[in-house]
Amino acid sequence: MGDVIKRRILNISLPVTLYEDLEAMAREKAKTKAEFAREAITRYIESEKRWQYIRKWGQASARQLQLKDENDIEEIIHTMRKEGRND
Repeated sequence: MGDVIKRRILNISLPVTLYEDLEAMAREKAKTKAEFAREAITRYIESEKRWQYIRKWGQASARQLQLKDENDIEEIIHTMRKEGRND
């Protein structure tokens, strides 16, 4: 037999307007509400993971460059623009 996909059931309560939007959008995309919700949740989680990676990278870069706050970043940008650098 093929691989068995393990699943868990999630019951959620939605405000009426959000439910109606979900229903309309799922119908428009020719998907079930469950498929649409699953895809939306997956995209949200992937987006959060990417932003988490970007934040960690930014924090590490700030430490490496010894930046204390946003003013330090503004100063670097100002200096680079003044020198005509785009790197």
